[in-house]
Amino acid sequence: MKEEYLDKLLSLLKTRQKELRTHFTELGTDCYRVFNRNFADLPLLIDRYGAYMHLTILEGKEEFELSEEEIVKIAGALYCPRERMIIKSRQSLSDHEQYKALDEQQEKILVQENELKFQVNLKDYIDTGLFLDHRKTREMVREEAFGKSVLNLFSYTGSFSLYAASGGASRITTVDLSATYLDWAKDNFRNNDFLPGAFEFLQSDVFKFLEEAAAKKDKWDLIILDPPTFSNSRKMDRTLKIQKDYIELIEACYKVLKGEGHIYFSNNQSDFRFDKRDFPSGVKIEEITRETTDEDFKGKPAHRCWSLTGYFQGYTGKEGKSRRRSRPFNPSNSRPPRGRDSRSKF
Repeated sequence: MKEEYLDKLLSLLKTRQKELRTHFTELGTDCYRVFNRNFADLPLLIDRYGAYMHLTILEGKEEFELSEEEIVKIAGALYCPRERMIIKSRQSLSDHEQYKALDEQQEKILVQENELKFQVNLKDYIDTGLFLDHRKTREMVREEAFGKSVLNLFSYTGSFSLYAASGGASRITTVDLSATYLDWAKDNFRNNDFLPGAFEFLQSDVFKFLEEAAAKKDKWDLIILDPPTFSNSRKMDRTLKIQKDYIELIEACYKVLKGEGHIYFSNNQSDFRFDKRDFPSGVKIEEITRETTDEDFKGKPAHRCWSLTGYFQGYTGKEGKSRRRSRPFNPSNSRPPRGRDSRSKF
C-alpha cells in the first residue's frame, strides 16, 4: 500500500474506532464494523468482535496484499494486539460455488450485541456466526415479538430467534438445513439464560418445511426470511437461487402467515431486483433497507430489506373480499443472478 494511503487509513481508523466505540458501548454492543471500504476504495473490511479484530481482504480486479508491517500498524491504530488481529482473504465465487471451512479449531468467543451474548468463531469460517449488518433488523424483531409466534427461516446461528425470545415471543420456530448451526443457535440461547427446549429448532430444507407446514395449516404472526444468495446443498431437493426463487419463497411464507402477520424479507445479492408487479395488489411492500442499516454500515449497506404485510391471492382481509394479483404469478419473469456466496454478507 502506498505510504500516503496507509497514513490516511491509520488516521481514519483511529477516529472511526473512537466514534463507534463510544456509540455502541452505550448500547451494550462490542461488535461492529470499523472499516467498510470507506477510503480510496481499499478492498478491506475490518470488524471488531470484543477484544479481537477481524480483517478481511476482498478479492478484486487488482491484487491487493498487506505486509506484516502494515498489519501491525493497523492493529496499533485500533489498539488491538497483533495476536488478536485475525486476517482472512475472501475470494469471489462463481454462481455454483460456496465457501468451505478454513480450519477446524472450533474456538469460539462471546461477544455482546444490544446486551445479548453471541458465540462467534473468528478462525474456522469465512463468516463468523453473526452478521453485523442486521443489528437494526434484529432490534425491530425484538420490539415486535411480544406475545407473537415467530418463524425464523434460513436461521444460521439463530440471532433473530434469540432477539425474538428476548422480546417475549410466545412461540419461536428456528429452521436451518445445518445441524451445526442449529446447535450453535441453542448455545446462544443457553448463554442468554433461555432454555432451548422451550422452543422449536428444526433441521429442514426450507422449501420442504413450508410445504409441510402449509399442509398442516400451521401459521405464524411474524416471519423472518433471510435466505442465502445461492445454495446447492446435497440435503436439498433443489438448488436455491434467490433472484429466481424469491417470489416462490414469499408466496410459500404467506401460506403459513396469519391474517394480520408480517414478513421481513432480506438478502445480500448486490444486484438483486425486487419487482412489486410480481405480487398481487393486496400485498403491501415497503423497502426498509435504510431503516435496517446501522451507523457502521451507512453509505455501504450490506443487505437490502423489505417489509411485507397484507394479503396474497386466495387470502381475505377483514372485509372478506378476495385480493387479486395485478398480473399472473410467474417466477420465470425474474432473471437468474450473477450470484455470490450462499451465506456471506459483505
